[in-house]
Amino acid sequence: MVHADVGRIGVGICYDIRFQELAMIYASRGAHLLCYPGAFNMTTGPLHWELLQRARAVDNQLYVATCSPARDAGAGYVAWGHSTLVGPFGEVLATTEHDEDIIIAEIDYSILEQRRANLPLAKQRRGDLYQLVDIRRVSAH
Repeated sequence: MVHADVGRIGVGICYDIRFQELAMIYASRGAHLLCYPGAFNMTTGPLHWELLQRARAVDNQLYVATCSPARDAGAGYVAWGHSTLVGPFGEVLATTEHDEDIIIAEIDYSILEQRRANLPLAKQRRGDLYQLVDIRRVSAH
């Protein structure tokens, strides 16, 4: 996790967005934002790219930012594009298409506490049935 002037940022790389456990660990460590640089292709991009961003944001009640290379139809690997910022309720706050572009959007971390108070998922998790083990924390003891 990166502790920056703009908040605590959990970083994953591309395929990591598919795994809820990494996002949950970052959330349990106090992340405000998850950032995933990635390059989903023309098959997985339209089906999964935005869906996974929104799922990670909703599951963990935090912001998710993704950045992707612009689409180059002549390249050996054709990326879907669509860099995006998603809010803690799963709402797409800003996105690009497949061309080269820049997103500028405001992130209001006070909304995180509002969302978590109105829908206290962390408190309502069924720890009696399952637990996420943060190996880093276990090995520190």
